[in-house]
Amino acid sequence: MDDAPKPRLSEEAEPFIPYVDEADYPENLRPILEPYMKRMGFVPNALKLYMHRPEISEPLWILNSKIMRDPSSTLDQFLKRKLAAVACRINGCTYCTSHCCSMLRKPQEANAEGWGMDDLEVRNLLTGDAEPADDFERACFDYVRAASSDPANVPDAVLDNLKAHLTPAQIVELACVVGFWKMYNTIHDSLHIPLEEALLDASGYVDV
Repeated sequence: MDDAPKPRLSEEAEPFIPYVDEADYPENLRPILEPYMKRMGFVPNALKLYMHRPEISEPLWILNSKIMRDPSSTLDQFLKRKLAAVACRINGCTYCTSHCCSMLRKPQEANAEGWGMDDLEVRNLLTGDAEPADDFERACFDYVRAASSDPANVPDAVLDNLKAHLTPAQIVELACVVGFWKMYNTIHDSLHIPLEEALLDASGYVDV
């Protein structure tokens, strides 16, 4: 990750390719898109660009939900949201880090995802100063930090600790969290997707 701090964003930029107008969204994708709108309160800019390739958008969004919030999940949803924020920050993606951290800070609501963390709690999470709840969480965070930083060289000690505290299903799910956000971060960073105006105040989290 580049050591030079990125400037905090002050206004929403224009995308280098146009967004797809909402009126042109395929009808078959609206049932998948609506939960995003409920969770976040708006359609993210990334999704507006993905709409140029709806055939790719659909499996990507389904994969997102399967990994992060599916009823079959073996890992806690709040834990995965925290792990995602850490992974995105390590990957240096301002767009995704801002989204994850904004979701963590958002008040808990009945019909939207929010976890009610305060600014200091989020910053401590990203810097590693937050104390994991238990050995299970510590194993998860150690793995996500190592795998996001250098996936080919995750230390044996980290893997052994993972195996001591997680089931095989949980380990695979955890690895998919890391891999999914590495993919999303790469797509969103390389397309220079503008951060939404409502999330500009979260743009500095990637540099904490």
